[in-house]
Amino acid sequence: MIKISAEKFLWKIVLVGDGAVGKTSLRKRYLGEGFDSDYLSTMGADFALYDTEIGDKQIRWQIWDLAGQPMFKDVVQSYYTKIFGGVLVYDVTRRQTFENVEKWLNDLWENSGRDKKVPIVLIANKIDLREEGAESVSSDEGKAFAEKLGVFFLETSAKTGEGVENAFAQLGKDILQYTS
Repeated sequence: MIKISAEKFLWKIVLVGDGAVGKTSLRKRYLGEGFDSDYLSTMGADFALYDTEIGDKQIRWQIWDLAGQPMFKDVVQSYYTKIFGGVLVYDVTRRQTFENVEKWLNDLWENSGRDKKVPIVLIANKIDLREEGAESVSSDEGKAFAEKLGVFFLETSAKTGEGVENAFAQLGKDILQYTS
């Protein structure tokens, strides 16, 4: 943990995953900024600060929302350095975003400078849009994959807010355990 003052710590985290999986919407929902259904691609990276309390610690999240489009790959990798945690996101309605999760995770681990010790929360987003079908990713598939990777798994809807607070709370608990 980076100590800001005697009482407050700074944690740099990243939100990663393919484009249009809902990373920005999840961040905005967590920050209390609501939900906007208009999609605007993140150009490189977006940044926000958020103060909260986890356990008995005052935490300032430094949240980096990284672009998921391939054209930003080289730029995005530099944002992984010195992170304390990551939120890895896929869209349950687009199987390809799920299939790309391992690539994102490997990029994060390789570029973080912390090897495979970075706490990660895997988020299946857009559950409000999930329909049974060939493209949809089931809850069981997400859970099994997270278990294989050894990361925590949650399903969320940035639109309704379901699971969003829990995702960041879990990441906070994992980071506390990692840094203690």
